[in-house]
Formats: sequence, structure tokens, C-alpha cells
Amino acid sequence: MRPSTVKDNYVLVLIDVDKEHNAETVKKYGNPTKLGLPVLVVLDTDGTPLTTQDTGKLEEDNHHDPEKVKAFLEQWRKSAPKP
Repeated sequence: MRPSTVKDNYVLVLIDVDKEHNAETVKKYGNPTKLGLPVLVVLDTDGTPLTTQDTGKLEEDNHHDPEKVKAFLEQWRKSAPKP
């Protein structure tokens, strides 16, 4: 079985921010919607933003490219503890 970058290393939360929904959340994380929608905000375990990514950079033609998304997420994946 192949490990999943998202399922094994991230908690995915989708937040509706269209038409001022969740405006306080948008403000809390530094107005990431200024980059457009959808946008990814990667947080550490304490909820501190590590990076914000315009998902347009992760697209290929008219869809998100799984390899580009995986490569982006791998940059921010918490390293496994060393034995």
C-alpha cells in the first residue's frame, strides 16, 4: 500500500470564504484569499501559518496536477522522528 502524503501528514480543512463567509478566519491567517481562490494555507501543529500557496501554480491545464500538489506538500511535511 502506498503512503498518502495528505492523509498521513496533514489534517485537511475546507473553509468556505466566498462572499465574506468566515471573514474572521481569513483575517486571522493574513488574508490568503488575496492570492485568489482556491488557496492553500499550511499551518504547523500550533496553528501558526507556515506558508500560503496560490493553487494556480499547482495546476496543469484545467485541473490540479497531483504531482505538483504532492511536491508542494512534501516541502512542508513534518519530518518523521529519527530512531
